[in-house]
Amino acid sequence: MKRILTLLALLPILSAPLSAQAPAESEDVMLQGFYWDSQKETGWQALAAAAPEIARHFTLVWLPPSASAEGGGAVGGTNVGYHPRQWNNQTSCWGTADDLRTLIATLHAHDVRVLADIVINHRAGDSDWGNFTADDFGTYGNYQLTAAHICKNDEMNTDPSAGKWNGQATGASDTGENWGGARDLDHTSTYVQDDCKAYLAWLKGDFGYDGWRYDFVKGFGAQYVGLYNEASSPYLSVGEYWDGSYDKVAAWIEGTGRRSMAFDFPMKYAALNDGLAKGNYSKMSWIEDQTTWRPAGMIHHHNYNRYAVTFVDNHDTYRDGNKFTGYVQQAYAFILSSPGVPCVFWPHWQGNDKTAIEQMIAVRRAAGLHSESAVEVTVSDKYYESHAEGHKGSVITRIGFAAPREAPEGYYLAAGGNNWWMYLSDNVAGIRPIQSTPTATPQRHTIDGRRLQQPLQHGVYIENGQKKLAGH
Repeated sequence: MKRILTLLALLPILSAPLSAQAPAESEDVMLQGFYWDSQKETGWQALAAAAPEIARHFTLVWLPPSASAEGGGAVGGTNVGYHPRQWNNQTSCWGTADDLRTLIATLHAHDVRVLADIVINHRAGDSDWGNFTADDFGTYGNYQLTAAHICKNDEMNTDPSAGKWNGQATGASDTGENWGGARDLDHTSTYVQDDCKAYLAWLKGDFGYDGWRYDFVKGFGAQYVGLYNEASSPYLSVGEYWDGSYDKVAAWIEGTGRRSMAFDFPMKYAALNDGLAKGNYSKMSWIEDQTTWRPAGMIHHHNYNRYAVTFVDNHDTYRDGNKFTGYVQQAYAFILSSPGVPCVFWPHWQGNDKTAIEQMIAVRRAAGLHSESAVEVTVSDKYYESHAEGHKGSVITRIGFAAPREAPEGYYLAAGGNNWWMYLSDNVAGIRPIQSTPTATPQRHTIDGRRLQQPLQHGVYIENGQKKLAGH
């Protein structure tokens, strides 16, 4: 028996119109095109060479921070960019500014949009606590941040090691959580706001970025993300509000005026880390409005599935205690058959699970599953089963050793692996799937070029949705 999830009362829905920063019924699939210290593997030149392959499976690529960072901006350096030093210098450890322009143009030529990793909560000094470099964005404006633009409760005023800078920060109090590694900018300042707006306009106009991934959005008020998106009109915006609380993430989305999506950390912790990784399938679904069981997380409710970016791991969670410890393929079977915009992590895509992930993406695309797809969870005790409706067809997904292998009536097996299976409705053709067995590595096998033969069990298989005997 499922346990009903009790949530705090949701904030009233704002009257602001839905915007392009969270595309309606989006069929996008995103790739996080890096991981921590992956400069050699995912530098700008390497990603440009991989663009044709990326485009076969993804419509969005999230790049790492591209501004010169603390410690220098040398290509191949060790700072991955999360303490930016010079916004208008886009030569970084990942490559030169010209390499970046070439990469974005190459991805665009393959119909792939590009998200910049925007780090504007904090800023590193050029060589000391507060000697910031000037921001020269050409026709988009010139700015010079000073200690007056640092929050007055920053470490500059509280840490004795700040030396001559101690006490000089005169901005307003921080509107979010403190970040101790660099100076927290005062986003209540119209000068800081104008600097940030010019930065985004420059990245979009000069380099061609299509959207934004905002770093550490707990560090400043959500309303400022809404302000910056209103000014820059990105195709898609997503904030890193790192919290497992559905209500807190929902409140942040509302705080932006619904002008940004958010990473679905509630889904990651509930459905994946605490549910799937531990074989507790009951935690993989939450009830929507006391009526229908949906995949757990922001994606479980129609108010927020459009605003959710789902993921298994990212550059941070992958290297600490938040890492998903279950079967990676099963986790992707979950998010790629669920609402939201799924984000695939580079090491997962390029690792042992590459082929399986690509097959799942193909199934998602074939059915036209999207960010607002109606997905009902029908089983969650001994295994997990969901039924998802897309623009072109439907998908039934089963995860777990105890799940039945036989294709449901009106469906055929389109992808499968180690105790996970995805079935496409018979009205969707064109998939050339692989044979799946309960324990073996999947092997390619086709019958008529469109349908997958079910694992042979007692001489029976499924072809075109019909049971048949082997040899007949």
